[in-house]
Amino acid sequence: MVDVNIKKGKIIIYRLFDIASEINLSLLETSAGEATKRLRLSREPYVKAIEFANPPLSIELKSFTKSLFGQDVNINVVAKTYDFGVLSLAFDIPIPHDTTFTELEVVVKELDIDESINEKAKEYAQYLLNTFGNAFVNHAIKEGFIEDYTIFFIERLDREIESSEFMKHYDPSRLLLYESGQISQHMKEETLKYSFSYYTNDIVILHLDNAFIIDPSGSSDILDILEFANAQILELRYYDHVIDKELDRIYSELPERGGVSIFKLRNYERLVRKITETVTELTKVTERVDNALKVTEDIYYAKIYRTAMTIFRSRDWEESIKEKLQIVTNTYRMLYNEITTKRGHILEFTIVILILIDIILVIIWR
Repeated sequence: MVDVNIKKGKIIIYRLFDIASEINLSLLETSAGEATKRLRLSREPYVKAIEFANPPLSIELKSFTKSLFGQDVNINVVAKTYDFGVLSLAFDIPIPHDTTFTELEVVVKELDIDESINEKAKEYAQYLLNTFGNAFVNHAIKEGFIEDYTIFFIERLDREIESSEFMKHYDPSRLLLYESGQISQHMKEETLKYSFSYYTNDIVILHLDNAFIIDPSGSSDILDILEFANAQILELRYYDHVIDKELDRIYSELPERGGVSIFKLRNYERLVRKITETVTELTKVTERVDNALKVTEDIYYAKIYRTAMTIFRSRDWEESIKEKLQIVTNTYRMLYNEITTKRGHILEFTIVILILIDIILVIIWR
């Protein structure tokens, strides 16, 4: 175990909700007033590498106390709202001065199974909806779509030490895996393989459910980037589910093997219109999520963001949505072509009938 303790640090626990189809950030900013702040990265030249289409809005909420580290700890709470409908709640838990990493591991394991954080998060989410509901379009807390993420942020140790030296003595994989026992070499390498350092005394280690950061600057930029990435993933995951539901509904309304019935053409035309609306709406939403953050330069922050999105399997979710939207589009084309064919047959039949009637009338009147 490394012989240095934590002088200043915090545990940030995130709970993210898909809470609305859209959040009017300008209206929310006006309603919430001075407690709000727009996200802006602070450190040059990194700020030029990442651009936010519509920077999320943060709101400071009422703090609460919780018994941790053998004492009552004051936990600050910040809500962050994203225009594409995600609410993120960050529980900022300060690590007491001179805490050892062994003590941190014990508390982290306790927090990992602590359901009270989830309940608190839902209470805060409901409070925001009740207080600023007019800014949340089609709002609802969707129970199956809550993302969680934790960041262990160390700002200062009790003595100067380079990150490479620190890693020789302490194994952060135990913290990231919520384990207290010895981790195998293979598992350790897998857990720590996404590591970044800019200076000799900082380090960022990304993992699927959490991250370990030592940053003497105290900047929250990387925290904000990882929170943003989680918000994007949650929204992609939710809309993948929405498309699944739409596909089930479409399949239930499609004609059976006999094809489109001429007696139900209007029903199928309504279905075609609904499919068109679905494709348009979902394409618009997914494009807004994808374009919410743009990487303009491949430097430090951008690499961390791209790696996080890779770990969170963003490409898999994007491909899944794209493929399902293609299925919906193909279904639309098939149904539209069949309706067009049936209407052509009806028109041809009508013309034949009119010709026959005309012939019969000619014969009768002769």
